[in-house]
Amino acid sequence: MAKSQCTRWFVVALLALLAIADGVMAQSNANPTSAEAGNGAVLPDVVGIRVGIPAQEAFNLLKSRYPRAHIGIGHYAIAGVTDKPVPLMIAVDARESDPPEVLTLWLTIPPSKQVVWAVGREVEYDRSKPLLKTTVLAGLRQKYGPETDSSVRQDFWAFDEQGRRPASGPMKTFNCMSRATPWSLMVAPPTAATYDYVTPLIYNPQPPNECSSLVAVSAFLDSPSTPEYVHKVAVIVSNEALARRSQESYRAYLANGDAAKQKAELEKAKERKGPAF
Repeated sequence: MAKSQCTRWFVVALLALLAIADGVMAQSNANPTSAEAGNGAVLPDVVGIRVGIPAQEAFNLLKSRYPRAHIGIGHYAIAGVTDKPVPLMIAVDARESDPPEVLTLWLTIPPSKQVVWAVGREVEYDRSKPLLKTTVLAGLRQKYGPETDSSVRQDFWAFDEQGRRPASGPMKTFNCMSRATPWSLMVAPPTAATYDYVTPLIYNPQPPNECSSLVAVSAFLDSPSTPEYVHKVAVIVSNEALARRSQESYRAYLANGDAAKQKAELEKAKERKGPAF
């Protein structure tokens, strides 16, 4: 990767991320509703990045860990809040590292403070030198503890927002491995220094369920041919409750704006003279 090209990507991405502080953050600071997580220091992490940390802090951590990688910002305007594109995703292309890595961070939306609500990492190993599945699982268990649930290609760990582990029995009964995150999050490299990304958080939140308050860790193990070997590992940590608070804050902001607009139109209507009969 050419150093000048990497530097150019970094500068463009940084300028895009700093747009958070341009107007949108002023609205966020004026809004008392916060999307931040409870005790982020005890929550599970991916390469040191935890859900709930501010977007700028996450960007700085990524730049420190991957100084030669491409970092891109997925952004889009948030209707009713700002006409300017707002950073909604940070993606890292570190496929030239050994082993190759890709990271994706998903951000909450204004008017609440923008923080990381999900982070994912994908690592791909040489297909001619695959790892034993038992070795990969041992590393994951050392980091996150015993699995809450598992299937053929997915392993799942459940935490609450204070970092505590709920009993695995109810989590299995409620099928939280599939229901803890209502969206299909894909870890993918950036397509450019800045690119369009439409976040699912602009839509109405789905009805809550028994798994909605969890901080979920999902690991997906891909095997090249035989199940005892692994050549690709993807780990995603997400906090649906954090995402939901951001959705609800946005919906409340829109509702308040509509109410204010209707009141203003009513006052204008009261000032208009009626027709002569």
